[in-house]
Amino acid sequence: MHTHNTIHSISSLAESAQRTEPGHHPGEEKARNVITLSAGTGTGGKEVAEILAKRLGIDLYDKEIVALLAREAHLDKSVLERLDERLDGFKGAWLYSFLTGENISEENYLRNLTNVLRGIACRGGVIFGRGANFILADLSSVLRVHIVGTFQTCVDRLAAQEDITRKEASLKIQETDKARCDYIKELFKCDNESAPVHFDLIINSDHLAPAHIADLILQAREHAEFE
Repeated sequence: MHTHNTIHSISSLAESAQRTEPGHHPGEEKARNVITLSAGTGTGGKEVAEILAKRLGIDLYDKEIVALLAREAHLDKSVLERLDERLDGFKGAWLYSFLTGENISEENYLRNLTNVLRGIACRGGVIFGRGANFILADLSSVLRVHIVGTFQTCVDRLAAQEDITRKEASLKIQETDKARCDYIKELFKCDNESAPVHFDLIINSDHLAPAHIADLILQAREHAEFE
């Protein structure tokens, strides 16, 4: 549960991270409580993230990151929601910038996102998406996980979960994953956002329930040789 005090605490830590000298990150010793988790649509990744946070007794950060970004950037939350993991959001945001004088360029967005995620890293948590595996790659003791699944399996799963047709599920997966891929590619200058080198652990969810995937992640975390 994210209280006002939690948001204020993370914002304070983000400000501290912004002021810190390069090469040193405050609270890095607490990073054993940080797991970044990215997942394709229909892989069950969000449920895995929820299970992990509950078992570890730490917060899950997903849409909550938008509220933290709004506080960090002093911007309207509704504007940032349009930018959330969607590169095309910047195409409409220019009008807001023009009318208000607020700079919400990709560069400023990335800087604020970095501050927020480093603030979360100081506190600990499960971070879902937002390119956290790239932003926190230089921090020791952060476990970076990616969950994948074959396209047809993801289509079947999403169709069942949302009670939609397989055709609707197929289109939703393609559109959502493409938007996320474009977002990562542009924001982090990465041609292959799902390349194994960007993660410590990649799991195929085709034949594993979310609880079992969480088991594997926790086991990997326990045996990981962090600095």
